[in-house]
Amino acid sequence: MARTKHFATRTRSGNRTDANASSSQAAGPTTTPTTRGTEGGDNTQQTNPTTSPATGGRRPRRARQGMPRGSQKKPYRNKPGTVALREIRHFQKQTNLLIPAASFIRQVRSITHALAPPQINRWTAEALVALQEAAEDYLVGLFSDSMLCAIHARRVTLMRKDFELARRLGGKGRPW
Repeated sequence: MARTKHFATRTRSGNRTDANASSSQAAGPTTTPTTRGTEGGDNTQQTNPTTSPATGGRRPRRARQGMPRGSQKKPYRNKPGTVALREIRHFQKQTNLLIPAASFIRQVRSITHALAPPQINRWTAEALVALQEAAEDYLVGLFSDSMLCAIHARRVTLMRKDFELARRLGGKGRPW
């Protein structure tokens, strides 16, 4: 028997009478959907989803299962770029630092340990805050210059070459 696209539905053994069940198993092929028993020999049977002559060769449509469309509201979705512009305005209004202080201090200490002589290993809190503000100011300026370079190249995606060009034109850091 060929496999069908839809799964067969199960019928309960309590829905049929014993006489009806025995006569349908003993009788030959019928025009109604055929049933087949399971290997174990129990009474649970499965119907075969074949078409019947009463429906004119068509399969009956199955009702859609699930929630109606009106009961579940679709979440509002912004256009691409709207949230990015909102975040830019939000962060431009803020005055707090963007880089987490603990990870920045950890990086400063590791760089100090690698490059400075062993006698220099302590930092004051004010020096760390001033260093973090200067680093963030440098990074924000570098990102804005790099974005201008990308826009000049008719792109909206920042690339490494944009950062290199911004550093070279601005005279910031080593130009490579």
